[in-house]
Amino acid sequence: HSPGVQPADLEEVVKKGVKTVVIGRGMSEALQVPASTVDYLKKNGIDVLVLQTEKAVAEYNALAARGVKVGGVFHSTC
Repeated sequence: HSPGVQPADLEEVVKKGVKTVVIGRGMSEALQVPASTVDYLKKNGIDVLVLQTEKAVAEYNALAARGVKVGGVFHSTC
């Protein structure tokens, strides 16, 4: 759970040209998402949402249903 989701973990998602990335932190929100990771996405012009996993999945699905080019990373270190 620590150091958590790193910028390198998101390179493939960024290369896909997404406009938004939803990051799930696990059911108990134990997975860390450092500020450097959020900054990396924002510097690439990508909106980022960091949420508890169930909420992250629901948000991802809602964005995808609206046609937003969205990527998701859900509790990626386990």
